Amino acid sequence: MARYFIELSYDGALFGGFQIQQNVATVQGALENAMETLFRTAIPLTGASRTDAGVHAYQNFLHFDTDLEILPKHVYNLNALLPNSVVVKGIYTVPNEAHSRFDAIKRGYIYKIHQSKDPFSEGRSWFYPFPLDLSLMQTAADSLLNYTDFESFSKKNTQVNSFQCAITKANWTMSGSDIQFEIHSNRFLRGMIRGLVGTMVQVGRGQISMDAWHEIVASKDEQRVDFSTPACGLYLSQIIYPDFLKKIG
Repeated sequence: MARYFIELSYDGALFGGFQIQQNVATVQGALENAMETLFRTAIPLTGASRTDAGVHAYQNFLHFDTDLEILPKHVYNLNALLPNSVVVKGIYTVPNEAHSRFDAIKRGYIYKIHQSKDPFSEGRSWFYPFPLDLSLMQTAADSLLNYTDFESFSKKNTQVNSFQCAITKANWTMSGSDIQFEIHSNRFLRGMIRGLVGTMVQVGRGQISMDAWHEIVASKDEQRVDFSTPACGLYLSQIIYPDFLKKIG
């Protein structure tokens, strides 16, 4: 039996999340249904990153095992069966011990904010029409590279053995009235990015001082963090693996 990675991107607006749930449309469920229709047998999938309801992805991965022959044409076949909001970008052969979640060495996320009302950004960005000091927000973001314990920014109803994350990039940029936050790390905690964005927005509004920001990061107290930022602005942008992916076709 061989192991494969499957790469996909999706608009999360119509899904109740990534991971399969009963009586809820999910990205994984849509892909498993398409694969069962195509291959006429159920093929369980294991996902790399379990994005929440409404969160989008430019790139996510899952892995599966099968004795069936996987061919380049199956990418086209799966895309013909999937809803328009999900696209398979490639299928890869990998070593049998490779794991889509645990072998990832870096993940990247983007959070989008638009400050002018825009019907084309609705559902894909956070409309926040209030003045923000991006230089203060970038100072807060720069400081994240000096921390490794992000317990403050973890939702507590989750099971993790560690709150340690190695952030290697955290940048705010602005283009016209559109603002984007990009962050890279070896791993992320549940709710972490939306908590970071929401709290840094408070810094940019002058509601939290820089001293208070550092206190919040070090406090390990999620009650001081703003997790209310909407899911629609969040995108899983990339997952990086060691050099073992070999694309079929």
